[in-house]
Order: sequence, then structure tokens, then C-alpha cells
Amino acid sequence: MKTNIIFASIATSILALGLFNGCNDEEEFKEVSITSVERFYEPENGKYTILQPSGSMYFEWEKAYAADNSVVYYEVLFDTQSGNFSDPVYIVTSDNKGLSNGATISHKILNNIAALAGVELGEEGVLKWTVRSNRGLNFQLAKEHRTVTIIRLNSIDELAGADLFITGEGSEEGQQVKATEEMGVYEIYTRLEADQPYYFYSELGETQRTYEVNADKVSFKETFDTPEGTSVAETGVYRITLDFGSAAAKVEKINSLEIFVSWTQRRTELAYVAEGVWKIEDYNVQLAATDWGFDERYKFIFVIEGTEQHFGQYGPYYDNRPGINREGYRDMKPTGDGQWGGDPFKFPEELCDGADLDRYFTDITVYMTADGNYTHEFTNIRE
Repeated sequence: MKTNIIFASIATSILALGLFNGCNDEEEFKEVSITSVERFYEPENGKYTILQPSGSMYFEWEKAYAADNSVVYYEVLFDTQSGNFSDPVYIVTSDNKGLSNGATISHKILNNIAALAGVELGEEGVLKWTVRSNRGLNFQLAKEHRTVTIIRLNSIDELAGADLFITGEGSEEGQQVKATEEMGVYEIYTRLEADQPYYFYSELGETQRTYEVNADKVSFKETFDTPEGTSVAETGVYRITLDFGSAAAKVEKINSLEIFVSWTQRRTELAYVAEGVWKIEDYNVQLAATDWGFDERYKFIFVIEGTEQHFGQYGPYYDNRPGINREGYRDMKPTGDGQWGGDPFKFPEELCDGADLDRYFTDITVYMTADGNYTHEFTNIRE
């Protein structure tokens, strides 16, 4: 059909030349017989490697040839130790967009390949590899294959700017997980339903990755198929921490959250609302009478797995009584424990009356969420 078009259009030499060149371009991609790779150079068979976050491994082989002496493209195929490359677990294009007879493969990619081959985090496994040469629709496997023995990274690739969320039937669907100040560490305060699955996913553009806590509840992994999810035995509010640097996880049940008045040691529990938010309504601010007037210090206490964790000022520390809208003052972080330990807050001016220490009522809301520092606020102030 192309020949007919050329002859029908031969009226002008320029057009004919253009069409003829187009025909040559098509011929470049026609099926051409090629040879298979005869010999591998490196890595040596059975090479043993402990994978590192910034490492790489170089694969090199003898060139293959096309019958018309044109270019040949290469791919490195990986499979399980018992596989035959009919359905490889992963394929890597060689360097220089497939034209080079060598491939530089990062340890992170090898770590992912090992995961696909069923090797667990931090464990030793064997990968089988070979090279496939191709030209057009013609593919040839190499004459040999080799193996590499690797120890997987005991870590998971960082999220590289992606946001992390929780999902699954047992979760508060779509709640975002907070990136902490410690690099690679994320945590979420959330409600989980007993015996219902939950897992995590990250999104950056069109890239989505999934992760699930392992059955041991102290580690997690990236999954490459739809996760089955894990579950908790008891419905409740939990703090879940994921450390991508060590692939470690903590799943801790939160027993309660209380506001604690330092002078009188009065404790009042807040109720969990949803998605990392607690609230108490009609809280009576009861200031403590002192020789100098009154004391207005307070902080928050989480009881987690039966152990207290106190939260005070995030900082910078203010010792004087603030106005209710002082920026950042109500932001909170874990602090020292005990009656006077850590950096307690002071009730704001709007909740303090030295002549009537029990004058004010207010609603208090605590936000342990991903959209900023952990914080709290006073609303609906009344007498």
C-alpha cells in the first residue's frame, strides 16, 4: 500500500523524496533477526550484597547483533530462584535508554525487586537474572543466567513529598497521617474498629503506593498488590507510628485524654470526636487561689497503653498569661510529667477573673491532626 501511494504521488520529486524517506523510517522498525547475548561479565555468579540506601550494582554483558547491523536494545530480567523468565518479576531497561550493554541498577530498585520475589525486609534472598536482546518484535534470551544473593534493606523508601493516608473498613477512611519532626517518621491518632482491616496509602501525582502493618504489630511493609490490611482486637482510639527508616511500627491504644490543672491536680476527660479530634463542652475553668492571687496552669495528659504522656507548650515557652489569640501559644507537644513537670500552659486572660475564680465556662477542643502542629482551642466562652 505504501508503494502504491509513492507511485501515485510521484508528480513532484520533493513529495516523492519525502515519502521515500518516510518509508525508510518505517523500515528501521521492521522485524530483524538478532542474536542472543552469549556471555555475561558482571556481577559474578552468586554475588553476595548487603543492600544500602544509596548503593548500586552494575550489570554488564557481551553485545548482541542484528542481521542488518542496526541497533539492538537490551533489558535485564529478574525472576525468583525457581523461575524460568516466562513471567519475570521485574524488567529493567539497560543504560542509555536500552542501547547500552550494561545497566546500573540502584539498591533501592533491587530492594523492590526482592520484595516482589517474596524476600522479607532485612532477610536474605536469591534473585535470578538474565538479559533479553530485542529489535522490533524479535526478542532473544541470553544463553545463560546468573544469580545474586542480597540482604534486603530493613527500611522503606521515603514518601518523597507525598501525603500519607489511612484507609480500609476498620479505619476513619481518608484521614491524613502526620509527618513528624523526625525524618521519615509518621503518626496518626485515629479510631479503629475491631477485626476490620486498615492499611495506608500515599499519593504523589499519579503515583500511589500502599503499606500495611505486619501481624507482629511492630513492623510494616510496602505492598505491591491490593493489601489485605491488618486489624486490632479491640475497637478504640489508637496512635499508630510508622518509621520508614527502620520499617518499624507502633500500634498503641489510647485509654483517655484529660485536661490536668496543675495546682489542684483536677483531671477532666475529653471525649473523642473523630479523625484525631477530642472535645469537652461546658468545661468550668476553676482557678486555684494562692497567696499571690490565683494559679492558672494546666496541661493535657494522654493515657496510652496504661502509661501517662503529658503534653505542654510546643514553644517558644511563655510564662506570662496569654491573650486567647496569641499565635502558636496553644500548640502542644510531649513534655515532662509530674504535677509541675514540662511546660504547662496558662489559661488565657479571657478565662481568668481574680474576683470570681469559677466564673467562666468554655468548650475545649484538642486537634491531634496532620494539618499543622498539635494544638487546642477554647470556644463558646460564657458565664
